[in-house]
Amino acid sequence: MSIWTLVARPDGDSFAADLTIDGGSPLTLGRVEMERLEAALDNALAGVDDMYSRISCVNAGNQIVVSVDKVTVAALRYDKAELMRDQLKELLAGEGTEFIG
Repeated sequence: MSIWTLVARPDGDSFAADLTIDGGSPLTLGRVEMERLEAALDNALAGVDDMYSRISCVNAGNQIVVSVDKVTVAALRYDKAELMRDQLKELLAGEGTEFIG
């Protein structure tokens, strides 16, 4: 199962975060992409596959598979997917700057 870091990266007037999964290269997500990932995780956790945009999440039985540009970047147990979703919500609300999952 995947582990990650999610770090806020202020960028002038805009807002971004670096998501690093399993020690790979960081993926920089803008606010819209963070909101999209949070929504896709929420849908997949509810049993609705969300695979029609750049960021997708699919419920694969006992895990949520996260893909970016159709490349799988993480396979998360439900508890880890819920944790990532909650961390994204906190980050978007300005309630934290760095998270580890």
